[in-house]
Amino acid sequence: MIKVGILGRRPARSICIPAWMQAVWRSARDWIVGIFAPATRAVAHPLQQRFEYEIAPRSLRQDDSRTLGTHLLVELYGCNGRTLERVAYVEKALVQAAHESNAHIVSHFFHEFEPYGVSGVVVIEESHYTIHTWPEHRYAAIDLFFCSETVDAERALEVLRRAFEPEHIDVMLIRRGVLDKTPG
Repeated sequence: MIKVGILGRRPARSICIPAWMQAVWRSARDWIVGIFAPATRAVAHPLQQRFEYEIAPRSLRQDDSRTLGTHLLVELYGCNGRTLERVAYVEKALVQAAHESNAHIVSHFFHEFEPYGVSGVVVIEESHYTIHTWPEHRYAAIDLFFCSETVDAERALEVLRRAFEPEHIDVMLIRRGVLDKTPG
C-alpha cells in the first residue's frame, strides 16, 4: 500500500528495470516523440554563473559575508538500517539536530513510506533541514540549509552521526546567493 502525504504519491523503492529494457523503452520513446513532436526544439543554454562549493569543507559555519546562505549536502553511508526505518526515530533525530544547532524551529513534517523509509523537513527561521532515508541501502540524504552565522551545523552533524551511526559521511558545502553575482 502506498501512503499519500502532503507531497503526493511516492513509491517506497525505485523499480529496477534491466538495462536492455531501458534502452528499448528510450528508443521507442524517441521514435514516437520524433513523429509527433513539433519540429522546433528548445535549446538548453549553459549556466552563466557557476555555483561556489567545497567538497569536504574544513568548516561548516556560514562565515562568508559574500553569501546569503550556506547549503550542506550530507550523505550518510552504512547507517544502522533500523534507525532509518521509522518516522518517530528519524523525526526525533532531525528535530534534535535543529535544536542543538541553535536553529529556531518553525514547524516540521515527516512521512513514513511502506514498507519502510522516511522523508521529512524541519522548517527553521534560518531556512530548513531535510532528510530522505533508504534503510534497505543503509543510506540517508540530508540537506542542512541555513542563512545565519548563529547556526552550528557541526553540532547538527554530530547529533545526526550519533543517531544514525554511519560508517562514512560525505559533505558538500554550497554557498547560496553569492552577493557579487547577485544583481542589485
